[in-house]
Amino acid sequence: MDFIATNKREVVIVDPSILNTRERLRVFLESLIFEKYVCFLPSLIDSLIKEERWKELVDVLRRWEWNLDRRKSDKWFASSEFKDFCRKLSAVCVSFEIIEKELTEDEKKTLSIVRYILGSESPTLMDLAKELVEIAITKEAGLLSFTRHFKRWLKSLRAVLILEISEKTRTLSQAKEEFKVKLRNAGWKRHFYVTFLSIVTSLGLKGALPPMIHWTIDTILRAVINKAIVGVIVDGA
Repeated sequence: MDFIATNKREVVIVDPSILNTRERLRVFLESLIFEKYVCFLPSLIDSLIKEERWKELVDVLRRWEWNLDRRKSDKWFASSEFKDFCRKLSAVCVSFEIIEKELTEDEKKTLSIVRYILGSESPTLMDLAKELVEIAITKEAGLLSFTRHFKRWLKSLRAVLILEISEKTRTLSQAKEEFKVKLRNAGWKRHFYVTFLSIVTSLGLKGALPPMIHWTIDTILRAVINKAIVGVIVDGA
């Protein structure tokens, strides 16, 4: 899988589902990942928190993670602790909408290519998913999540292919080893996922995939002039 970038910067993207339970948000804040890594929060989520539009925020979070336990989530979203934790999260994260003005020329070119591949405007949650891809590729960032819901949203985007690798392969384990330690120290005992995305040409993509699915990839690549976006999920136990 030689199309995966190996020199990742110390940048991480916060998946919206991290806000959906007290435990996830507490663990992320107490892990202090943001002390070493630049942490990006999707612009929509960040603006809803800053403007304290809690009802709209909850609506977005529920739609992103569609199978939330209603009783537990109602209690969490109605709590003052939810709002307090969200404010703390916003305070230690950066909105891509703000940092976009400070991109280098190379990053601007990369962002332009990504936006071309992903296509024009979409419904709100699709635009949110697009921004995750834009940040991940432009800033060479890993997408951190405690659930798999992001996978469906990314796969719904134009010309995006999601692959999964086991931790046993050690292919990208170094890139997330520090996350594992920090999250475990903060009390997280379950799985979490780190996803890396790259722009791939037909040659690089076909070299990494089984021949039986090349016909599907050919269709995608023709639609976007021989380029696609590949996301690789590293499953962390």
